[in-house]
Amino acid sequence: MHRRGAILVLVSMSLLRAEIIDRVAVTVGTNVITASDVLEEIRVTAFLNGDKPDFTADARRKAAGRLVEQALIGREMDAGQSPAPEPSEVSRILEDVKKQRFASEPEYRRILTEYGLQEEDVVRHLFKQLATLRFIDLRFRPAVQILDADLWEYYRYKLVPQWDDKAGKPPSFEEARSKVEEILKQQRVDQTLDNWIKEMRNRIRIEYHEEAFQ
Repeated sequence: MHRRGAILVLVSMSLLRAEIIDRVAVTVGTNVITASDVLEEIRVTAFLNGDKPDFTADARRKAAGRLVEQALIGREMDAGQSPAPEPSEVSRILEDVKKQRFASEPEYRRILTEYGLQEEDVVRHLFKQLATLRFIDLRFRPAVQILDADLWEYYRYKLVPQWDDKAGKPPSFEEARSKVEEILKQQRVDQTLDNWIKEMRNRIRIEYHEEAFQ
């Protein structure tokens, strides 16, 4: 075989391998989530949680589901021009992760390599997380209204009974008020977000490519 022919064969084989590795896993409207995106989501999430990466078909599908939600939120963020986090904010979060999870910088680097990650993968993931949380707060939290009756009901039937298992006297309603209000607000925000995601799933065409999850 001539050298040119051999080179063409090698190039075509390389492109084929790249296509297999980075095949389309899910399409969300015009957005594409690749198989490598799914694998990176699994690696980074496991790394941050201190878990062993799970690459089973079920785990890959769950990771893809998280990426679908991120894509839906990302579309809304782009449309609303949601402010992006500052790099310094992401750096602070990464430093907190290092302090909480790793004894030293060399250990952090070693485990990062074991998970098949680069630091920029983790930074990109943290950036998306922070941007998403900021969008959720700006988009859904202002509409949440908590009535005094809701606060009292949670305090009386949730907080106090839980406190009965602990040593000491439970806080008064007024002492616990701000904490209870924050708990209920977060619950309402989560519920509103879940409903919004369901609505967006019905409005936007989402297609899973099953061959990517075999």
